[in-house]
Amino acid sequence: MYKKELPRVSPEQVGLSSRMLFRMLRELEACGTQMHGFMLERHGCVAAECWWKPYDNNMAHICHSMGKSYVGTAVGLACTQGYLHLEDRIVDIFAPEIARYHVTPNENMSKLTVEHVLMMANGMSIHPLSGENLLKNYLTSEFDHEPGKRFLYNTTGSCMLGAAVAKVTGKSVRQYLSEEVLDKIGVESDKLEWMAFCKNHIHAAPGVASSTENNLRLGMLYLQEGNWDGLQLIDREWIRKAVTRRISTGVVNKEAHIDDGAGYGYQLWICPEPETFKFSGGHGQDVVMSRLNDLTISLNQSADDKSTERVNEILSRYLLRKKLDDGPLPEDEEGFGELMAYLVCRELPSGRKNEFPDELKGWNGIYAVKEGSIHINTELRPFDDINVYTDFYDHEDVDAKEISIYCRGSDTLELVFDDETLRTRIEASLDGGLRPVPTTGAIPIYKSTVSFAYIENGSLVVETKFLQTCFWTKLVFKREGSLIRVETYKERLHEEQPYIYSCGVLQKIL
Repeated sequence: MYKKELPRVSPEQVGLSSRMLFRMLRELEACGTQMHGFMLERHGCVAAECWWKPYDNNMAHICHSMGKSYVGTAVGLACTQGYLHLEDRIVDIFAPEIARYHVTPNENMSKLTVEHVLMMANGMSIHPLSGENLLKNYLTSEFDHEPGKRFLYNTTGSCMLGAAVAKVTGKSVRQYLSEEVLDKIGVESDKLEWMAFCKNHIHAAPGVASSTENNLRLGMLYLQEGNWDGLQLIDREWIRKAVTRRISTGVVNKEAHIDDGAGYGYQLWICPEPETFKFSGGHGQDVVMSRLNDLTISLNQSADDKSTERVNEILSRYLLRKKLDDGPLPEDEEGFGELMAYLVCRELPSGRKNEFPDELKGWNGIYAVKEGSIHINTELRPFDDINVYTDFYDHEDVDAKEISIYCRGSDTLELVFDDETLRTRIEASLDGGLRPVPTTGAIPIYKSTVSFAYIENGSLVVETKFLQTCFWTKLVFKREGSLIRVETYKERLHEEQPYIYSCGVLQKIL
């Protein structure tokens, strides 16, 4: 892999004020989001970067729907190399599958092109399911609108783009894009995880996790119109189309995907600020690119819709709304020193800490789940809906059958969840410290957690942050005579309700 380090400079060298960036970052940190990682480059140089411990620059952070922009880039590459064309019809690319599923395309489906899918204008009113039966689910859906006329956010359509690239190139999306583009722009493969659906092996849009800098470099490639160090990796005209509004998102989508109705390009959002566009994923995984000011911002965070709005407003006010000076500013040694002192010491607040009673060791033992359900895997798992992440599992998703509780010394609590096919181990600190601990789980990209435990109202509470995601799980263990009731709370991603909830009852067996 080729990697040329990006130059690190003071903000003033690229026309930005250290004091201004210091104010902006403090506003971001205080606006309601939980910051994980931040990088800002201008004129090809990194002017500011920081991570909030326990996050760091080596972590492949879940991208959520930002992965659509990785897939979209693969389509741009395939168009550049002649494997695909924007006007290619989906019914032609997938003609064998259409015959296999006995589909008779209607007029709308027959008009659907690669470009329509790129711009989220598939001609559907209902989002089809993805996963194992991705191709069948998509191709047998009702195409009840003329493609290209109506925006409807469609993750399955994005996955179909990945399937199309794999089909025409004979390579997985990850292999093809990495060999031809990502390796050449310095995206580090050991900081990029890209899961394929377990049963059909398609590298899907929701399956990408990547580092803050990897995402920044992909954004820079778009800002540079597909050129990297003199190599035109993706056709310049394709990039220009991709970052120009291809369709209005409409008021109905404005609330769910905050772009002030500015529009959508090719697997990316067009921003309301002049000459600005972004890759965007759930909970605030964003890469914002400004042609007006020749700068790229890469963010990893855990945010809800309201704090995402505030983040957008802060970035817009400081960096995006108006033209900034292109030339260097006078060096500000004091302001730069203050900014650097801030950047190097960021960390998330520690977890709750309190004194543990001696009787905590009386909880030690192995317990069987006698009633209800207990599920600790790191992803969202709605109990009344389809969860796309189970499509990445390499085994059937089941609840824990046994749970081991072990208090080790005075500072660590160990929990082991055994579901007969997979053992998930959680190590919780008793002092509230947020220390990364390697873990196992059903989804291979989630490799590290931080957990802490405390006693509240006589109950044992364990809170776990799955570091490569935006998700928390809280377990509350309550003694009820000889049994223990375990309540599980999981953070939702898109629902108004703050938690997914389940409950189980444990009985000690050893």
